[in-house]
Amino acid sequence: MRARDSDKHHAPALARALAFPATGRHDPGVDSILDAIGDTPLVRLRRCAPTNGAELWLKLESRNPTGSMKDRMALAMIAGAERDGLLAPGDTVVEYTGGSTGPALALVCRAKGYRALIVMADCFTEERFQLMRALGADIDVVPSVEGRPKVTSRDIDNMVARARELASAPGHYATDQFNNPYIIPDHRDRLGREIWEQTHGRVTAFCHGMGTASSLMGVSDALRPRGVFIQAHEPAASAAISGGVRGPFLIQGWTGLVMPHWDPDKVDHLEPISDGDALEMTRRLARDEGIFAGISTGANIVGAHRLSERLGPAAVIVTLAVDTGFKYLSVSPYGDP
Repeated sequence: MRARDSDKHHAPALARALAFPATGRHDPGVDSILDAIGDTPLVRLRRCAPTNGAELWLKLESRNPTGSMKDRMALAMIAGAERDGLLAPGDTVVEYTGGSTGPALALVCRAKGYRALIVMADCFTEERFQLMRALGADIDVVPSVEGRPKVTSRDIDNMVARARELASAPGHYATDQFNNPYIIPDHRDRLGREIWEQTHGRVTAFCHGMGTASSLMGVSDALRPRGVFIQAHEPAASAAISGGVRGPFLIQGWTGLVMPHWDPDKVDHLEPISDGDALEMTRRLARDEGIFAGISTGANIVGAHRLSERLGPAAVIVTLAVDTGFKYLSVSPYGDP
């Protein structure tokens, strides 16, 4: 059947009408999964915002490929080692982890052709183990002191010692996140820069909890010289930096000890956060804001609320959604009946 002249005349207009509507966004594709790390969105909290009117913004690090901000760190550690000639093709990368660095390193190593050997205590959630195995990592499991879900600083010590032992084998390289020299500069130049640019320079305060303390130190290097107030968080049940007793706690991903990267001169205030407050805020974040995150994210928001009381209603506070809640489905707050 021949098309009518009127059909031919209207065809371009019809095609335009059926085309996808313009969104104003034209993000290009990326060549590798590693190029998808970073540049995460910043979201303003409304229902979980401070009551005094201060702005609270949450950077969704859960949008990184493995659902965690540790993707940034893993890529920085491997890229730095490659630049300095510390890794050879086919080498095994060894790291201790509370469960987020492990999947991140597994992803980066898989993309770059290295083997990942991860040391983790059995007190961490089963979802973490499943994710690392799915990404091709080998796991060396260390018996924990108190058992799941309680984490102790002794568990961290034991993982560090075991990783050091494994890394001594030929063809093995220890990224050693607590002492790695490549992480802080990367967080300064990428994470800190993103926060400054996304807030158009309006950010007045940044707060965050500490695993290695490298992200807090890096962001401080980027923002504190610009007058941004920096607040650190540690677990109240193991507030070692504040001089407290090292004990068990539920905020997985934090360490509860004095980390080698820690530098008190880069921080304006140190705030301890309790397990109960962190869990309750994590529940609230999911139910009231629709943001499904891990326990350390809830703890960060608790700290941000206290920071807003300290700085007042004019504050513009940024903190991090460290990871996704999918690694916490079997434990509180999501595993509760």
